[in-house]
Amino acid sequence: MIETACPATEEVCSLCCLQQGRSGRVLSVSGANRCRLMELGFTSGAEVKVARKAAFGGPIEIELRSYRLSLRREEAEGIRVGVEPDTHHT
Repeated sequence: MIETACPATEEVCSLCCLQQGRSGRVLSVSGANRCRLMELGFTSGAEVKVARKAAFGGPIEIELRSYRLSLRREEAEGIRVGVEPDTHHT
């Protein structure tokens, strides 16, 4: 599976498009597991960080509130995040 570029602006993207080590704030959650994801803490304004990404379309490890969890890429695609500009890599 070849990963394509995220169809997003620089300020907003899906959680699966965020690069490893980057953070963002949850803007919206959609998809079949929407209610469950919101129960886990993916609520509007919550800060999330991509801790690790597995190769070949595997799960994504996310830091959320005071814990870590892994999401399928399909689930992460339904979570839209606002991203602040990366000031560390100028």
